[in-house]
Amino acid sequence: MSLRPFESGDIDFLDELHSDPRVMRYLLGRVRTHDENITYLQWLLDLEASHGIGQRLVIRKDDNRAVGRCGISFFYQVHEQDMPSYYIDLAAITDRGTVTRVPELGYSFLQDYWGLGYASEAAAAMRDHALNSQQFPELHSIIIQENTASIAVAERIGARRVRECRCLGRPGWDYLSRL
Repeated sequence: MSLRPFESGDIDFLDELHSDPRVMRYLLGRVRTHDENITYLQWLLDLEASHGIGQRLVIRKDDNRAVGRCGISFFYQVHEQDMPSYYIDLAAITDRGTVTRVPELGYSFLQDYWGLGYASEAAAAMRDHALNSQQFPELHSIIIQENTASIAVAERIGARRVRECRCLGRPGWDYLSRL
């Protein structure tokens, strides 16, 4: 497996990945349109250019096939109803109390490659890069509670469940990785 930053030509892969309702059920709860993928890809490119972080395209070495994405982005945390709530889009936060930006490790893979270890390998590599090379003191993985596969990946790479939270308006867990 290898990881590389996204490029403008990766739109076809994002269309494939984000058109699968099973892949998207814990991300948006719906598939993304081509136009939404164009906007998402531009956001990824901007995040890389402005902050030196972002998602990476996960590529199988044996056939050079893109199989998923994994990387670091920012979530916005606010406290709502005595519980932290996390959002990807600052505009989605209606109660603008104290907002904290946290680095978040996230991943999604084509369904044909689930359960083969790609997510754990990529997540461990991105965790190590964020904590060691980019000097983040900690890294969150905000996971919807129903997403048992992503919870297993977080636990497999040594992230520790620290609290219950809301993730994009749904019950979630906050997993934390530190050096």
